[in-house]
Amino acid sequence: MANIIHDSVVQFAEQLQLPERVFHIDDLPWVPFDNGNCHFKPLRFDLNTGTWTYLFKIKGNKTLNRHRHTGGSVIGYNLQGKWRYEGRNWVARPGSFIFEPPGDIHTLITEDEEVITLFILGGSLQYFDEENQIIGQDDIYTVLKKYKDYCEEHGIEFLGDLMY
Repeated sequence: MANIIHDSVVQFAEQLQLPERVFHIDDLPWVPFDNGNCHFKPLRFDLNTGTWTYLFKIKGNKTLNRHRHTGGSVIGYNLQGKWRYEGRNWVARPGSFIFEPPGDIHTLITEDEEVITLFILGGSLQYFDEENQIIGQDDIYTVLKKYKDYCEEHGIEFLGDLMY
């Protein structure tokens, strides 16, 4: 009897779960994120939670303006190059795992070579000027739109399967 109930639950769960997704990084474009110093490769847009996952690339000797992550923590894994936050005493290098609590304000600075980091973000990304005024914002929808617009402008297939 226990096996019948277990098998029934397993079959039910299998009917509800999402299908697997497999994407090859080389098949996805580098989409401009800002003024040309930063790009991203979209990997996942979870519209239910507002979480997005992407590879983030920034040129060497560049900065990503002061910004704050709201609505959730940021998880990162650095793949290439070295970067840090202004005023902090650590440097992310290849193999570094990064956790950022929500609300932290920082300026990302790269060293000599190009940086590529895998990020999982939730909530919004707010950008600040020198007077601590918000001058811009990104969230899952603005990043998704950047990807969609880039695909349309360059005749690249938009992968709706990245939304899951």
